[in-house]
Amino acid sequence: MTSEIYPRRLSELDLFRGERIAEGHFLHVSPERRKALLANPYLDEDDAICEWVGYADGKPAGFNYSFPIRVWADGKSYRSTTGSSLNVEEWARKTDLGMILPAKGVEITGKDGIAIAAACSQMAIPLHKINGYKYFFMPRYIALWKSRSVVESIVPRGLAWLIAPIADVFLWLYRSILKVVVSCKMSRYRMVEVEADDVDVLKKMAEIVASDPCKFREDHDALWFKWHLTCSFSKEGPCHGFLLKNKKTGGVVAFALAKRRFHAQASHRGFRNVWLGSIMEWGCVPGEERALKWFLVSLAVRYGGNCDATEFATDDAGLGAFVRKFGWRHVGEANVGVKVMKNFPFYGDKSIKEQTNWRIRPGMGDNALS
Repeated sequence: MTSEIYPRRLSELDLFRGERIAEGHFLHVSPERRKALLANPYLDEDDAICEWVGYADGKPAGFNYSFPIRVWADGKSYRSTTGSSLNVEEWARKTDLGMILPAKGVEITGKDGIAIAAACSQMAIPLHKINGYKYFFMPRYIALWKSRSVVESIVPRGLAWLIAPIADVFLWLYRSILKVVVSCKMSRYRMVEVEADDVDVLKKMAEIVASDPCKFREDHDALWFKWHLTCSFSKEGPCHGFLLKNKKTGGVVAFALAKRRFHAQASHRGFRNVWLGSIMEWGCVPGEERALKWFLVSLAVRYGGNCDATEFATDDAGLGAFVRKFGWRHVGEANVGVKVMKNFPFYGDKSIKEQTNWRIRPGMGDNALS
């Protein structure tokens, strides 16, 4: 089975290689993804490559989106790249498309920078490692608010309708008590939602990110925040931003981004049809670390009102220990892959491959858009 790779540009979202791409077609681009790709503030050409399409025996068989981001390295921002939605059709899995689709995108769009891959499937991680990625892992914590998906994975479905409502009573009680505790701990603060067009707030959030002492990070500046508050790759919508303000002074002490996502299958454990609240990005001004911890718990509780669970991943051991106190379970790992290109100024610097030198958040790469 022969394979070939073709670039797809922003001007080819409707008509690719002479063929009109209608809804339902393997290569159809959803309106949500189209908007996000075109609104990318880091595009440096009008008709940039946005996807690599793989053909097997002359038929479209796979694809991988690719788009520019920025990475901050030791005092300077560099153009970099990330990929999204690596997909190879079942009948073409024996080809090399799974290897060369992500590699090709990095080769062209990120040749002078760093490539970021976040929230990759367990199947994709070995492929990325072969392609030269170094992976950083974060413990992933789950706060359960509704029991149906868990109960259905344990007992016969005929019994789940009886057991789940009983379990939900205890989960509702737990959440109600936690809401009271959080309210007491945060009595000096108030949470407000971010408006995507509030330039001053976006700049403040970016300043908090920039105050992090780590040498390397994905560059979440004001443009990045506006993009993620207005665009999404999915129908569930973009991230929502939240500020924590001091009631007395009115000053911003912390921020966070979160979103609500639907998973037909949430994990290999068999959890199905799950609405998951995902905390993607956060930060605080120096000296407000304790307030940030309670702020994140408060945000998780808030999303518990219309989600089955809330997920939160961090490589901060202290933050992880804090959420475990509330019974949140460590379930698997979140991941971020980093590939440093040979032309990047820090290619030979060993420190760039050490996780402790990176500011790591779940929302890196395409994850906060997906």
